[in-house]
Amino acid sequence: MGRIAGTVVLALMCGFSLAQSVRSLGMAGLVLPGPEAAYLNPAYAAYPAGQYGSERGLRLPLGLLGLVLRPESNPLPGLSGLANLTKENSPFDFLTFYNQLTYPNEFLINPASSKAFLNPNTGYPEIQIVVEANGIQITDYRGNPIPLDLELGEVGVAATKALTPAPLLRVPFSLADNLFLDLGIFAGGFGLGLSPNDSLRQALRSGQLSPNSEYAAVLSTSAQSGISLGFGYAARLPDLPIPNLAPLKLYLGSRGEAFYGLTYLEGNLSIGLQTDSQGRFDPNRPPVYRGTVFYSVPGSGNGFGVRADLGVVIETQSATLGLGIRNLLGFVRWSGTELRWNGNPGDPVSSQAERSSFGFVPAIFLNAATQVPLEAGTLLLGGDLGYQSRLYGRIGGEYSFGPARLRAGLGFDNGLRFGLGAGFVGAGFSLDTALTTHRAPIVGDTVFGLALSFGWNF
Repeated sequence: MGRIAGTVVLALMCGFSLAQSVRSLGMAGLVLPGPEAAYLNPAYAAYPAGQYGSERGLRLPLGLLGLVLRPESNPLPGLSGLANLTKENSPFDFLTFYNQLTYPNEFLINPASSKAFLNPNTGYPEIQIVVEANGIQITDYRGNPIPLDLELGEVGVAATKALTPAPLLRVPFSLADNLFLDLGIFAGGFGLGLSPNDSLRQALRSGQLSPNSEYAAVLSTSAQSGISLGFGYAARLPDLPIPNLAPLKLYLGSRGEAFYGLTYLEGNLSIGLQTDSQGRFDPNRPPVYRGTVFYSVPGSGNGFGVRADLGVVIETQSATLGLGIRNLLGFVRWSGTELRWNGNPGDPVSSQAERSSFGFVPAIFLNAATQVPLEAGTLLLGGDLGYQSRLYGRIGGEYSFGPARLRAGLGFDNGLRFGLGAGFVGAGFSLDTALTTHRAPIVGDTVFGLALSFGWNF
C-alpha cells in the first residue's frame, strides 16, 4: 500500500493541468488560434504566430504567497502549519492547502475550506453518519443532508486510455520541410472521487432500507506520469477558391506521440454494509469490501503507448476556425500490480496484471476567433468547445486600444467560471493581470483567484 500512496502523492504534487496564460485566464481560459494551441490541434503548428496576439510575460507564482502567508494553507513546520496539527484549534486546513497547491499561479482569495462543516460548539469539522436499524442519513452538524458525490481533481484518466495528461513541460522543435518535434513530461490526471452505490443513493432519498441489500460508498481514483515524444507534420495547403468570396486558407496537421509511463493508478473500491432479511444492519457483521486497485511504479511495472492526432484550420478574411482530434487511433499497455477485494474479510488478493487498450477514444477540440476593427482600437472575439471525459467550453474577448488591453470571458469547465483581465504593453515590458474563478473541491463553492505575469519585450 505504500507504493500506492507514493503514486498518489506524486500525482498530487505534480498533477496540475497545463498552465493557462494570464491572458487566457482573463478570458475564462479561452484558447485562441495560434501555435500555442498545437498540442490540441497539430495544424496550428503551421499557423502564423501572433495572428491573435500572444502571451508576452512569465507567470508569477502568486500561489506560493497564499501557501506561505495564509495560516490555513501553510504546511511549513514552525509557521502555524503541520507543526501545530496536534494543537487544539490549529488553523491549518488540508482542503485550503490542497486548493491553493493545485493553483500555483494564482493567489486564491477565498480558497476551499473544511470550515463549511465546522461545528462552532466544538471547533472541529463534523460530518454525522447516522445508521439506524432501518434507515441511514449523512448530514452536517446542523442536520442538513450532505451529497456524497464528491470529487478532487479529475477522476477517470483510465477512460481516456492512450491519452496522456496535458504536459507539465512541453518543448517544441521546428524541423525542415514542415516537420516538428516535441518533448514532454507529464504528471497528472489525478482524481479522487466518492459516490454512493445505487442502493445507498436510493436509501438517502427515501430514508428507508431494503432487506438483503448492500449499501456502499464507492471510492474512485486515478493518476499517471511519464515522458512523451511527439513527431508531426503541419503545412498550409493551396487556397480553396470560393465564388464571389476571397479564397479560404487551409492548414492541415498530423502528429504521432509515443510515451513511456512511469507511474499509473486506477482504482474502484466500494466499502459497504449489508442488511439482513428484515432490512436491518447487524452491528456484528463486518464491512464488505469490493473492487480493485491497479498500480504501476518503477521497479514493479511500467507503461508505453502510441497515438495519432489530426487537425485542420480554415481561415477567411475575418475569422479562423480550427478542429483538432487527439487519439484518433491509439494503443496503450500498462503492467503492474492489482489488488482485488471480493467481499470477504481480510487482506486483498495481490497479483501481477495488465491494463491495455486499442482503438478510437478521441478528445475533440474546436475553437474559433475573429477580429473587428473599431474607430478606436480592435475587438477580438473567440470561443472554444471541447470534449475529453466531459464537455467544456468558453467564450471571451479582448479590447485593445493603444498599449492597453481589457479582457472578459465566460465558460463552463467543471462548473461555471468567468474571467476578467487587463494588460499593458509598454516600451520594453508587458504586464498582465486576471481575476478568475473555479469550482472549489468537495464543498463546490466558487473560488476567486488573482494571477499576474510580467515580461520583457525585445
